Amino acid sequence: MIEPGRIEPGRIEPGLGSADGAVGADGAIDAVGADGAKGANGADGAIGAVGVGSAIGVGSADGAGPSGGAASRDHVRPVSERAQAREAVGVAALAAVTIAAAATAAGVDLIPQAGPLAGANEGARTLVGCLGVAVVTPALVRIDITERRLPNVLVAVAAGAWGVSTALLVIGGDPEAAATSLATSLAVAVVGLVAALIGGLGMGDVKLGAVLSGVVSPTGPMALLVFWGLAGTLAVGMAGVRSFHSRRELSPRPSDPRPSGPRPSGPRPSGPRPSVRDVPFGPCLLAAFWWVVVSRPAFVGFDAVLVAR
Repeated sequence: MIEPGRIEPGRIEPGLGSADGAVGADGAIDAVGADGAKGANGADGAIGAVGVGSAIGVGSADGAGPSGGAASRDHVRPVSERAQAREAVGVAALAAVTIAAAATAAGVDLIPQAGPLAGANEGARTLVGCLGVAVVTPALVRIDITERRLPNVLVAVAAGAWGVSTALLVIGGDPEAAATSLATSLAVAVVGLVAALIGGLGMGDVKLGAVLSGVVSPTGPMALLVFWGLAGTLAVGMAGVRSFHSRRELSPRPSDPRPSGPRPSGPRPSGPRPSVRDVPFGPCLLAAFWWVVVSRPAFVGFDAVLVAR
């Protein structure tokens, strides 16, 4: 037991079985035991010590314990992608039920015509497709930025919602719109596959782009063009920002000393320049998709004006 009188501010006097001991500014106690091993009192109050006879007075005979003095914590396993997909499906189902119940209570008829799912209006079809994309958007953005990939199980959730919305188009009496959605998605998949073989896109980007194009296409051709134009613009802009920052890091600073002697001849060394291929394209696709969804009334009005002419 350490006597209170023996402790000075920021210091423990040696002599209690330690060669030297110290108290940090945060109250952590570091002490060197008789055998020269170090023990520490972590911020969480756990004490780790190696050897017997240290100033702390608590130690393990074999020196086991975390290196910072903190107690061992249970290892938290990351959530698997399949579990995330199941949770996304559950969230989408609950959100759809909640919205339908709220609309029914407010007197809004989501399915105005008689018969089960007959004549499902455009709002209900859009709701189903957007919900499927919404529940996986955060995970897709996070994974693509950190790992440069788009998991199939998460893209499949959005694809399933798009399939349901396409089925509602057929049941609601608009098979032409359903055929347009399928044809658009197939065309985007073929073009994207060619781009992937060349090396311009990843297969995850191809699959996600095909699904999002299928969801957007019933809104009109203008929405589809804006979707891909905005996604490409965002990708080019991100590549430009990265290139600017990389050049700024490689360029010498005014405070850096200039090297003495003659300047070396030859090309100036430079690091790899970021290109559009290095940019995670999934977040660009999703950002463009949600911008089109928010701006949907403007595209519908623009297409109506074109048809009227």
